[in-house]
Amino acid sequence: MRRRSFLQSSAVATAAASISYPTNAKGLAAKDAPNIIFIHVDQMSLLDSISAYGCEYTSTPGIDRLVKNGTSFMQSYSTDPVCCPARASWWTGAYSSEHGVVCNSTPCHPEMPDVSRLLQHAGYDTFFSGKWHVPGKKVRDLFHVLHEGSWWGEMTDTEVTRSAASFLENHDGKNPFFLSVGYLNPHDICITPKYDDARSTVVDGKKFPPYVGAGVLDEGDIPPLPEAHEYDTREPGILVACKRGSVKKPAFRDWSAELWRMHRYNYHRFTEMVDLQVDQLLDALEQSNFRENTLIIFSSDHGEGIGRHRTVAKSTFYDEVCRVPFIVSTLGELKVRKDVKDAKHLVSGVDFGRTLCDYARADGSPLPHGRSLRPLVEGKEVAWRDYVYAENSAYMHMVSDGTIKYVREYIENDQITGVPPCAKTHQTGVEQLFDLARDPNEGRNLAYDPEYAPQLKLMRAALDRMEDERVGVKAVAPFAQKYMSARAGAIKKNNIPQSY
Repeated sequence: MRRRSFLQSSAVATAAASISYPTNAKGLAAKDAPNIIFIHVDQMSLLDSISAYGCEYTSTPGIDRLVKNGTSFMQSYSTDPVCCPARASWWTGAYSSEHGVVCNSTPCHPEMPDVSRLLQHAGYDTFFSGKWHVPGKKVRDLFHVLHEGSWWGEMTDTEVTRSAASFLENHDGKNPFFLSVGYLNPHDICITPKYDDARSTVVDGKKFPPYVGAGVLDEGDIPPLPEAHEYDTREPGILVACKRGSVKKPAFRDWSAELWRMHRYNYHRFTEMVDLQVDQLLDALEQSNFRENTLIIFSSDHGEGIGRHRTVAKSTFYDEVCRVPFIVSTLGELKVRKDVKDAKHLVSGVDFGRTLCDYARADGSPLPHGRSLRPLVEGKEVAWRDYVYAENSAYMHMVSDGTIKYVREYIENDQITGVPPCAKTHQTGVEQLFDLARDPNEGRNLAYDPEYAPQLKLMRAALDRMEDERVGVKAVAPFAQKYMSARAGAIKKNNIPQSY
């Protein structure tokens, strides 16, 4: 059965049981206020993921529809390339050191604003289906929840789509709505490395996967190694502690090229799984009464290592992990530049809230950071930021102007354990500097190259300024304090360098 036919039959079934959706709007909406759907996925990189962006090894017709019908921001960065920290930034407009979610499972500071509340006061009914993952903020307190998803995308992403499609079929449209649809995939890629590792055969100290030899896959099915497979070992100690364990004996050192390639193959398949859900959701919107007046925003919390720099998963500032898709699109006639790839403007996850508020005519002033992308989506010339800023693993900060990227590690200060670091309170550890124009694969750390001393000085100053713009930085919750102490302890225990 074709995708559209399947969805039509599903829509008939859901329509039979008419659903009443209660309102949670607190104010009166503007007459021209659009409906807004936020489609977010987990662990999708801007690189090597979307066929409309040139990826040869995956097919993404659903996301490609959004690209064709919208503006893609090709310099879009996660605020913190880990699930909970990045998602907390979406909904609060704050960076990790401000909202307090410096690692997964630690609660957000209670005084942080809520984008959902701002939309409700602007007359919006707010709904949520799928993955939330913002500790300290209860999704049912902020939204009408249609489906809660699960920790396994292959199991419940389909149910998330069905709940959202049913909503689009049954919602009465009396108030404009904001519908957040959170898919887990391609996050299931976190599951496969240990299984492929366990199934592999060791030959001359390297692990080889069994699938081609067993006839399950053809050699031509599996993508090649990425150009950026190798890396400069002069990395921040916190990155080594989180990702590699050791400089001299890093994790995955026994993986063969074939096993790395298999990881990339798996990632593309999980990407296609979630793309099917996006495509079906767009079909449901096409067939609903809301097609013409609905804005769609698509993004991911963070990317995936996909074998670049010999990494899997997240928690680095390499482009494959910190750069994420951010698309503003419409299937209708809203004022959105279509099939545009904006590679000029630096975009951050903190821009999400201000963008929503602009379209909803909501008061976005409680959000501490961010710029509305609406003028850029509509093709207007506006002054824009010169640098984009991000944080990771509590001890690592990054700033980029799109051509140069600078990363600074901080060394634990035992006198103020639990307070997110900055240059005024902590010593600098390892630094990274990448010339993205000459070295787009980030293969050489130039922070210790005298030729790049002027650029290093400039980027250090830019990072200092970005840190000075933060507000309300204070001690994080006990769980996060234990995380910070444990990471600092691992660096010392394993003799991981914090200077070169």
